[in-house]
Amino acid sequence: MGTEEKIVTWICRLTVITAFFLVGFIIGCFARPTHVNHGKTSKSFLRDFLDEMQAENIKQHLRKFTRLPHLAGSQQNLILAEQIRDEWMKFGLDTVHLVPYDVLLSYPNKTNPNYISIVDHVGNEIFNTSLAEPVPEGYEHVEDIVPPYNAFSAKGQPEGDLVYVNYGRTEDFFKLERDLGINCTGKIVIARYGKIFRGNKVKNSMLAGAKGIILYSDPADYCAEDVEPYPKGWNLPGGGVQRGNVLNLNGAGDPLTPGYPAKGLCLCCEI
Repeated sequence: MGTEEKIVTWICRLTVITAFFLVGFIIGCFARPTHVNHGKTSKSFLRDFLDEMQAENIKQHLRKFTRLPHLAGSQQNLILAEQIRDEWMKFGLDTVHLVPYDVLLSYPNKTNPNYISIVDHVGNEIFNTSLAEPVPEGYEHVEDIVPPYNAFSAKGQPEGDLVYVNYGRTEDFFKLERDLGINCTGKIVIARYGKIFRGNKVKNSMLAGAKGIILYSDPADYCAEDVEPYPKGWNLPGGGVQRGNVLNLNGAGDPLTPGYPAKGLCLCCEI
């Protein structure tokens, strides 16, 4: 085959390929499905969604899932998880699974609960804190109310002088020691909730040498003006006590398998 014939053949092939490409492009453009405008815009869908969010509905759902104590790992907590699963299935989700995990949890000692006492110079207790909160209206017949405690807090009976440390932040301890000359070593510190995680308050107290810590909710932080206390409002009642945990793992999960799923497949840390 001569040079001219090769050139003609190559041009013919290129023309055919280009023609096929153009035909395919045209078919693709004109064969796209048309979108029928049903008159609904994203704003109207959002408005319909927000209209369904009624304050009374939110109140009833919140009441439903908080009316009874449901400490992690308890039977009541499982019942609520199953209710949520069933609700989500009703909403139209394809599948909803409850996946079990083997997690180390911390529970209060109901037979020998914690309390704080003031002792005189010979060791006699002259004041003890209450072992339970005042029962709010509407909860008179609720059983198994969890006593006030912070999960994963250390056991012991520390005794010592008291030092107020504000929020228990690093700067609070610095101010006490550097500016005021107050040493917290061997003391029991009193810190109010807020500003930082409660576990960091405990950690900072330990680093400062304290042998114990008392945490409390300051009305200045937990009582908004012109708002009634629960159950009539959302303010913390005067006798209310926060609950939480003081485990300082930066959100790593199970303390025995920090950072890994507690499914029995990982080596566990020693306690």
